[in-house]
Amino acid sequence: MEQISASLAKNIPLLAERGAWNALEQTELLQLRKIHAQAVKICSAEKERLGQHLGALQANKEGWVAYAALGEYDSDGNQA
Repeated sequence: MEQISASLAKNIPLLAERGAWNALEQTELLQLRKIHAQAVKICSAEKERLGQHLGALQANKEGWVAYAALGEYDSDGNQA
């Protein structure tokens, strides 16, 4: 997303230097801005969700390790 944003920031002004935007180009540019804003919002929300999930995994790491260690033994306490 960062690469796309950087590319847009670089190339849109270059296109604008070629002259005034016609009505179709202006409409398409507005649509591109809306879609880009939606993509940024979705990516930001997913980044937040993933961060929370990874944080929860890290917080429960000791429990997961203990659970995994218990799984290496059968019900009689013998190594499986």
